[in-house]
Amino acid sequence: VVFSKIACGEDFSIALDDQGILYSTGSSEFGQLGNGETGEYFVSANKLAYANAYGFGPQVIYHYTDPNDNSHNDQHKKTVPLTQEIRLQDIACGKHHSIAIEAPASNSRGTRIFSWGCGNYGCLGHARQHDEYFPRQIEGFPKGATATKVAAGSNCSLILTENGHVYFCGVTKANADAAMRPQLVDALANNSHVVTHIGAGAGNVACCTEGGNTVVWGQGQSGELGLGSKKSSAKPAFVESLSGVSILDLACGQGSFLYV
Repeated sequence: VVFSKIACGEDFSIALDDQGILYSTGSSEFGQLGNGETGEYFVSANKLAYANAYGFGPQVIYHYTDPNDNSHNDQHKKTVPLTQEIRLQDIACGKHHSIAIEAPASNSRGTRIFSWGCGNYGCLGHARQHDEYFPRQIEGFPKGATATKVAAGSNCSLILTENGHVYFCGVTKANADAAMRPQLVDALANNSHVVTHIGAGAGNVACCTEGGNTVVWGQGQSGELGLGSKKSSAKPAFVESLSGVSILDLACGQGSFLYV
C-alpha cells in the first residue's frame, strides 16, 4: 500500500492510498475510525473502555441519509450504505472527527463530502450532534458544487470549493452559536475574495486568498491570530501584517499558526 495523504486527530490517524482508499487506526471511542464501531467493552461491571486499532485498516463502507426516511427531524434520520465504490481525494482530522472529499468522477457533477466521528457542536455538518460511526455524506453541501480541499479544527470543519468559496460548520468557541450545516462564509464570498488555502486550529480558522489577504477568526489567547494582540475575533478579521503576501501553504496548531 502506498499512502498519498495522512491526517491525525488527538488519538487516531487516517490515511489515503494512491487509489483514494481510506485507512484508519487508533481510538474508536467516537466512531472516528469510520468502521461502524466504537470498540466499547466492559472492563468491569461498571467501567467501560474502548478498543483501539493498532494498525491501519481499510474502510470502504460509506453512508448517506435514507431516502425512504420521511422523518422531519434530522436528529432521528436513518442512514444506509451507498452501493457504489467511493474514492477520496482529500482528508482532514479534528480532535475526534474527520472530513473527506470524494475524488471527482468524469460522469458526475460536483463532489460529495463525507464526515464521521464525534458530532459535538454540529462539526460534522449533519444538522445534529450525533456521533457518526461510518463516513456519512453531508447532505447540506450544495448540490453540484465541486470541493477541492477540507480542513478541520477541534470542533469545526471547513470546505473549500473550486471557485474559492469557503463553507463552515461547527464552532470555534464552545459557548457560541453552532453552524449545524455547512454555511457559506459570507464575509469572504460577498466581497469577491477567492480563497486558495484554508486551515483550522484548536479553536480558530485561517483563510488565505489569491489577492494576498489572510483572514482569521476564533480564539487568539496566544496571539496565534496575528492581529497584534492576544485578543480573539468572533468575526473574520484581516491580518494586516500579511497584507499583500501570497501564501503558498499554512498550518494551524494548538496556539500557533504557520504560513509559507
